[in-house]
Amino acid sequence: MTSTLAPAELVTRAREMRPRLLDRQALTDELTRVPEETHLDCLDAELYRMLLPRSFGGLETSLRTFVEVVIEISRGCPSTGWNLALAAGHSHTIAALFPLSAQREIFGSGDFRAAMPVAPTGTAVRSGDGYVVNGRWGYASGVMVSTHVIAGVLIDGVPGIACVPEFEVLEDWDRALGMRGSGSNSVVVSDVHVPADWVLPGFVLDWEATGEAVHGNPMYGGRLMTFFQLELTPVVVGCAFAALDEYRRIVSSKRLIQPPHQPRREHPEYQRILGVATGLAESASRTVLSVADDYRSGMSLADDYRLAVVCNQAGQLAAQAVEMLAAASGTASVLAGQRMQRYLRDVQMYRTHSNAQVGNWAATFGRLDLGLPLSF
Repeated sequence: MTSTLAPAELVTRAREMRPRLLDRQALTDELTRVPEETHLDCLDAELYRMLLPRSFGGLETSLRTFVEVVIEISRGCPSTGWNLALAAGHSHTIAALFPLSAQREIFGSGDFRAAMPVAPTGTAVRSGDGYVVNGRWGYASGVMVSTHVIAGVLIDGVPGIACVPEFEVLEDWDRALGMRGSGSNSVVVSDVHVPADWVLPGFVLDWEATGEAVHGNPMYGGRLMTFFQLELTPVVVGCAFAALDEYRRIVSSKRLIQPPHQPRREHPEYQRILGVATGLAESASRTVLSVADDYRSGMSLADDYRLAVVCNQAGQLAAQAVEMLAAASGTASVLAGQRMQRYLRDVQMYRTHSNAQVGNWAATFGRLDLGLPLSF
C-alpha cells in the first residue's frame, strides 16, 4: 500500500497530537517509554513511515517534513519526539546503505522501526551464507517500539553494522536525568543468524550511500553525519518551543513578589527574556529546516560535516533558550513533576549526547576544510 498523504496533513496530524502528549508527559516519564496509546497514535498518524521508501509502502516524505513533524511531536513531549525520530529515522539508513535484496526482506510489508546503537559492542561472525550476531548495546533509543535493531558490530576486528530482527530489551532506562520516557534501553542479541547482505562492514565515514540509484530520490544518496544531526536537533528545537509555551503560562499566572505585585507578564525583564528566547528558538528552527533542505546526494565529506556543524549549532541555540526560560520561571517551576523542570532535564541529556559535542564536530570540519587528514 502506498499512501498519498500530503506533507502538510502529516504535520497537522503531529500538531493535533500535542494536547494528548502534554497530558501524558508525566506518565511517559514514569513508564520510561512512550505509553501504548502514544505508540498507537503514531502508528495511526503514519508517522513511523515518514522516511520509508514508497516502494515498500512508506510515505517517503522530504527531510523538511520529517523535521517539522519531529519538532511538533517534541513540543508536546520531548521524550516522545526522541523516540519517534530514532525509531522512524532509521528507515533512511537502510534505504540509503543496504542493497535492494536486503531492503526487500528487512522492510517487508512496510512495518519497520529500528533503534541504531552504533558503538561496536557486538560481533558478527561469518556462518554459512550469513552471519551470527551477538552483543549488548546501550542507549538503543526507540527500541521499545522497534521491529529491528541496527547494531554496531566487529567483523573480524573491522567495525560495521548489522540489522537484526530478534533481540531482548533490558529494563534499565530508569536512571536517566532527562529524556526519561524515550525508552533508550539496552538491548541484547544472542546467536541471531542474519543473511550476509544484512551486514555492512566499515566505519560510518566509509559507507557509500547508494539509495538514490535504488529509489530515484537524492535524499537516499546523501552522507550520514548531517542526517544523524537531523534526527536529534529537531527534538531539542521542539523542546524549546514547549518551554516557551510553559513560560508564557507561568508569567501569565504568577505575580511579582515585590510591590506593586503586578503580573510577571507586565514586567519588562520577563518580556525581554521571552523575546530573546523566542529569537533563539526560531533561529534554531529555521536553521535546522534550512539544513534539511540542503541535504543532498553528492556532498563531499567536508560538506557533510559543514552542514552537521550548522545543525549542531541550532541544537545549542535551542538548549540555551530552554535554560534561559527555566532560570526565569521561578523555583516552583523546576520542582519535581513540573513541565519546565522536565524540559530543563531533557536539554541537559541532549547536551551529553555525542551528536551535541559541538567542539568535536567543529574540529573535524576544520581539519577537512583545511585539507588535513582526519585523526580520531
